[in-house]
Amino acid sequence: MLWDPGPPPPFSSLFESAPLASYQALPAKFRLEWGPVYYRGRLDGSAKVLIVGQDPSADENLARRAMVGTAGQRVQGFLRKLGLDRSYVIVNASLYSIYGQFDAEMAGFMDQAAVRAWRNQLLDQLKHPGLQAVIGFGKAAAKVLDDWPGAASFKAVQRLFQPQHPTARAPNALLKSWNQTLAALAPLLNPDPGVAPDPSPYELTGFRDQDLARIPALDLPFGMPAWLGRGDMATRVIKGQAKLKAPAANASILWTAQADQG
Repeated sequence: MLWDPGPPPPFSSLFESAPLASYQALPAKFRLEWGPVYYRGRLDGSAKVLIVGQDPSADENLARRAMVGTAGQRVQGFLRKLGLDRSYVIVNASLYSIYGQFDAEMAGFMDQAAVRAWRNQLLDQLKHPGLQAVIGFGKAAAKVLDDWPGAASFKAVQRLFQPQHPTARAPNALLKSWNQTLAALAPLLNPDPGVAPDPSPYELTGFRDQDLARIPALDLPFGMPAWLGRGDMATRVIKGQAKLKAPAANASILWTAQADQG
C-alpha cells in the first residue's frame, strides 16, 4: 500500500520551528482554525521539480497536504504532461489559508524577517543536486521565489518558471502561460520511469476533464479514503449558506464523500 509516511528529519524539525505565531497574530488575514499545511510530495531528495503554490484551501485543510483540490489536480495534470508522476515536491507561499486575494498587505506579511527567513530555509533544504527546475504558480509564489536567493541559480540557466495560478479567472491567459511553460520546461526534464511526456498544448478555452489528474495515494497520509484527490469534495460553509450553531460559520467545512469509494 502506498501512502506518505510524513516528513522525515530534518524536515519534521524544520516544520516544528515554523513561525506560526506570526500568522496567528493576524486572525483577520488568515483562516487559523484548521492549522498550517506544509507540503505535498517527495522530501527525500528525489524531487526533480520544486513547485510553490499559493495557500491551502478547504480540501487541503482536510487532507493536510498542499494542492489536492481543483488547483492541485490541474497541477497534477501538468506534471503528468511533463512525464512526472512522483518526482516533485510542492510547498505553499502561505502556511495558512488567507482571506481574499494576495495583496500588498500579504506581501508585507511575507517580508517579515521571521517569515521570510523560515521560508527561505525550507526552500534551501529542498534544493538538492538532482532538482532540475523550479515553478511558482501565481503572484504569491512569484513573491516567494523573488525573495529566495537560491532561485538565482535556476533563473541563470532558465529553469525558473512563473506561470499563472491554476485557478486564475481568465482561462485564455492562464492556459497560454501554461503552454509557454510546458514547451520550455518539458525538454529539460527526465521523465519518471513508465511515464510518457505529452507536451501537446492545452486548449485555450479552459481546462477539460482529461487535463486534470487525481492526486496519487503516495502523496496522502495513511488511511485517507480512496476517493480523496479526485474532484472537488470540500467547500467552506459561509454565513447564510447553512444554519450552524457551532463552531462559527467561517470555521466550518462541508466535506462530501463519493459513495462506495472509501
